[in-house]
Amino acid sequence: MKGNKIHITIAMAILSLMIIAGCSRSIDYNDGEPVMFSELPKEVQDTLIWWGEQTIVSLVDTVVVELDNVICFESDYTFLRSTFGPWITSRGLRRNSDGKEWKFSGNLNVPTPIVTIGDTIYIPSDYNLVTCGEVDPDAVFYRQTLN
Repeated sequence: MKGNKIHITIAMAILSLMIIAGCSRSIDYNDGEPVMFSELPKEVQDTLIWWGEQTIVSLVDTVVVELDNVICFESDYTFLRSTFGPWITSRGLRRNSDGKEWKFSGNLNVPTPIVTIGDTIYIPSDYNLVTCGEVDPDAVFYRQTLN
């Protein structure tokens, strides 16, 4: 009798993990169509430049500006970060309108800011493309469509 309870518990745990894994979609942030900064919509370019200006740090100032990791246009996404103690175990995006989630596969250090326009996302190809009041003019973003 006790052995059956253990088997049932294990089966339920496996079933739960399969259901949870089935509800989450995967994004490889290195995939997608490369898009140069200059090819992004003008409002996105202006916003990225503003975002970079806000990240300027002065040794005299004690004000810390915390900017979102996602810049949304015609959409509403939340950047997800799961932790276990001090370690980051996963990162992803949630579309707030329907609750769909996508987890980033591979390296957990996803370059930001991620730009969303409707169901299309633009992920920086590298880190620090948008910093210190400017955007690297040769910056490449990867365009992907989330379904």
